[in-house]
Amino acid sequence: MTERSEYSIKIIERLEDQVNSCINCGFCESVCPTLPSSGFRSSIGARGRVDLGKELLREIKNEGKIELRIDESFYTCLDCYACLQVCPAGVNAGEVSEMGKELIASGELMKTDQKNPIAGMIVALTMKNRNPLGIREHCAKWAEGLEFDSESTNLLYTGNMYQMMAYNETLGRVERFLGNRLSQTMAGYISGHTGMSRHLKYFKNSGMEKEMNGYLRDIYLLLKASNVKFNYLGKEEPYPGTFIHDLGYEKEFREYASFLTELFHRKNIKTIITVDPHTYDLLKSTIPSIVENFDFQVVHYLDLINESGFRKSHENITYHEPCHLVLRKDSYDKPKEILESIANLKMPVRSGKKVFCCGGPDELLYGNLSKKISEERFHQLKETDTEKIITACPICFSNLNKDNTVVDISSFLIENMSEEGKG
Repeated sequence: MTERSEYSIKIIERLEDQVNSCINCGFCESVCPTLPSSGFRSSIGARGRVDLGKELLREIKNEGKIELRIDESFYTCLDCYACLQVCPAGVNAGEVSEMGKELIASGELMKTDQKNPIAGMIVALTMKNRNPLGIREHCAKWAEGLEFDSESTNLLYTGNMYQMMAYNETLGRVERFLGNRLSQTMAGYISGHTGMSRHLKYFKNSGMEKEMNGYLRDIYLLLKASNVKFNYLGKEEPYPGTFIHDLGYEKEFREYASFLTELFHRKNIKTIITVDPHTYDLLKSTIPSIVENFDFQVVHYLDLINESGFRKSHENITYHEPCHLVLRKDSYDKPKEILESIANLKMPVRSGKKVFCCGGPDELLYGNLSKKISEERFHQLKETDTEKIITACPICFSNLNKDNTVVDISSFLIENMSEEGKG
């Protein structure tokens, strides 16, 4: 029998708790975005992932090692948690996928290496450069010419998320063009030669970069108009480590989370103002559960703006809700509340606890699948027959940005700010 570390034993116990509760009703398949977009391949759906979890537990029990190919099934999961919302037994296929990725990343119980080279590249570059693409200093360019309060204990933390979308979109197109196998081969080489990452900066969509930087400046203006004082780390600002966690590299993520905690303490930060759903969820829920002294107040920038500073708009709009805001334990509806108060808001059929993911988390690893999911979601949003599609997440914006009707909420709020709101 293969020796198991305490780490692997805990993963197995958590996995058993999830999959043994499954009654195989199939309700989760009715809301899973990846299943129809994969051509209804059962292993690329919520129930299939839970069934796969059951099978790999049987292999561990009987053989001590996992021989099943589990990588594609678990890596294609969007971690949107839509499945959990409809499961009568409370099973979360998203968490099953997360645990499957942890087993793959640790390699301890795997008969063969099933690590995704693109995932490995992302983690290696992030651990080395504190940014998945090695462009951390470049990510501060949006703030050139802006003034910040260096004495403030409030930190505006972009996490480089908006800035990286200019590269994410282009790299996604490259992955779709080259195909998954060749992309993985290239990624494996780059992860072993991290100096090669300097070439990734050339995979940039300049138009997207200008748009993303503009949205960050809009967020800055919204906070300034609301008389919020805040600091910004500029070229020192690191990526929050979202990919490391989402790809199952939990040991590395714990190390990275400790680095972030030490950095924020060293900078005398008390309140962290986040601007995107993934960073908000990670810093508010995930990191505090593994780092004891992560004792900062984490807020979304929309919590701090003056909601009375906007004029009533007569535009008809729809809003795409980010999964990491509405499908997590503590649902966050502030963007929708603000939009409802100033415009004619019409929500798509798949909204609220049944929201349909944009497909963004699959962009770099499975670009073609991500593209199909985003096209379906864009179609759902267009069916509302409204003038604008509002997003509140840079990843969602990047994936849904298929015509000029899609805008970030920060831009829409700036556009509808009253004279009184401008101060």
